Amino acid sequence: MSRFIQYLGVVVLSLLLHLLFYYTDILRNIDYKFYDLSTILFTKVKTDNSGSYSVIIDIDEKSLQAMGQWPWARVLDAQLINSISKMHPSALGINILFPEKDRLSPLNIQKFYEQYFNLTVQFSSIPSALRDNDILLAQSIKTSNAVLSTYFSNEAYTSKQCETLDYKKNVFSAMTTSFTASALLCNAPILQNGVENFGFINATVDEDGIFRRVPLFMRYKDKVFPSFALATILSFDNYLQINKSTSDILINFSSNRPKIISAIDVLRGEVDPKDIQGKIAILGSSIIGLNPSYIIYNGEQISNSMIHAMVINNILDNSTFTQPKEYKLFNIILSFLLSLIISLLFLKRLYFYILILISTTLLSSFIWLMKAYAENIYISIAYLWIPLFIIFLTFIIYNLRVINKEQREQEKLLIRQSKLASMGEMISLIAHQWRQPLSAINGVVLELDIDYRKEKLHPEQLDKHLDEIERITAYLSKTIHDFTSFFAINKESVSFFVEDVITQAINLTTISSYKNIEIICNNKEKIELVGFKSELIQSLLVLLNNAIFACAKNSSERFQGEIIIDTYRLKNYVYISVSDNAGGIPKDNLRKIFDPYFTTKEKSGGTGLGLYILKLIVEDSMNGKVLVENGSKGAIFTLQIPNSN
Repeated sequence: MSRFIQYLGVVVLSLLLHLLFYYTDILRNIDYKFYDLSTILFTKVKTDNSGSYSVIIDIDEKSLQAMGQWPWARVLDAQLINSISKMHPSALGINILFPEKDRLSPLNIQKFYEQYFNLTVQFSSIPSALRDNDILLAQSIKTSNAVLSTYFSNEAYTSKQCETLDYKKNVFSAMTTSFTASALLCNAPILQNGVENFGFINATVDEDGIFRRVPLFMRYKDKVFPSFALATILSFDNYLQINKSTSDILINFSSNRPKIISAIDVLRGEVDPKDIQGKIAILGSSIIGLNPSYIIYNGEQISNSMIHAMVINNILDNSTFTQPKEYKLFNIILSFLLSLIISLLFLKRLYFYILILISTTLLSSFIWLMKAYAENIYISIAYLWIPLFIIFLTFIIYNLRVINKEQREQEKLLIRQSKLASMGEMISLIAHQWRQPLSAINGVVLELDIDYRKEKLHPEQLDKHLDEIERITAYLSKTIHDFTSFFAINKESVSFFVEDVITQAINLTTISSYKNIEIICNNKEKIELVGFKSELIQSLLVLLNNAIFACAKNSSERFQGEIIIDTYRLKNYVYISVSDNAGGIPKDNLRKIFDPYFTTKEKSGGTGLGLYILKLIVEDSMNGKVLVENGSKGAIFTLQIPNSN
């Protein structure tokens, strides 16, 4: 039942996580980066512009230096349009808005001086046909069948001449689009009226400031309008097939870039007509003050005219990228299902199968990503990879914590088992230590009985016998205290003196069984520690018993075993070293002496867990270190324990 509840909790948490990702902007912003990375990996920018369908006529810095600041008199704009038209482009798109009348027109200059200064300005030398620049520009636009620009915004105001604007009797009313606007900016009536071909020049960046996509359609009130690039194509191709569900496209910046021609070169007749003939000419400006620039995936800045020229190329060579919404939903559902499978495998600890599943998913989805990208479709792969990766990482962290907890429990069990394994030896030791005191008590009791029977039990004699019994029982009580302290289960941190712990550990050893082995304590100062007293006793007991065993192996009539315990304080640490004169540890064994189940004793003499458990206790419970080296006479083990006092 608990396993079912655990798995149900995993399912609910995984579902909530995937819903959070799907309905917030977090994953969408990450997916933008995946798309950029895919573009870098799978495409190569083409610098040859001979295969481009479009060409850009750029009102650049060179043009402004030659003709003066913008805006120019529209007679110049008209002349520029006429010059382009004479080179027979297949279409001409004007990426410039003319929302007001031309103030530099001679007719408007006359009206200005009459209205504000009551002066009559005569332009008798100027032919009447050249006195209204807007008429000249309107004629050039109609003659060249040029496409005009409009601009949508979410402001409240729309000029009157734009409110009734309609694109070819709203032929796109059936198109579905999520892009809407509440205001429309168009051209002055004399320019806009009678022009069938126009489109919006809006281009917006994604939330991360990178430009990737453009809307093909935008809705204003109950009407749908095409983008500037699409309207330019439709000005000469009325049979272009458009998917009704495609409201926006991802621009393929790797297709052939259009050639950029300076506007002043066109006006001066310094352009080869072949560079424009048969191509779609986009008249605009790359000057930042006149036209915004946009940063694309590789950090490059491009102009608004370049964007629409690239869209035209993409549409005509069928290289536009689409990002169908259904892939996002499919990937997030797939990620959820895979996360459930992974969670089940984690609960059963089938790690190999998890590795196979993750590897297969990554490889197959990457192949799917490449194949779809080759077909100009981006499958929103981040909606699969990111939630799955987070779920996978979460389970790894959770399982590492579980495994670490189990390992600690196992270590505690080993420590406890080690203590129990020593119990038989200690019971024999206690029995040996108690035998003589119990005999002494028995002797005192017999003397009491004899004195009592002979009526010689005087008060002084009775006190003497009772004092002796009390002394012996105190010794027995101390032995029991040392024994129970060693086997204490509680893990409460207490304050204790190091010398008391050393004394208790010595009392629990088998040293009394060896007459030719001596333990010497060099306590330079009374050191107090805060920690787990019983575990320090066990640690010292391991070292002392190993030293006694090593000395006993070298026992002879001449050999006098010597075990020295040194305690001292240095900086923020307390050091307890146990050294012997038994000859030391072979160099090959020094590297593996703390490995579990490694022992140099006979099978009946040790389990190989003593030093391993000692290291666990000192490092985990005391945050200390165990150091070992060979001295001049034998092995030296040193416990380095942090001193919090």
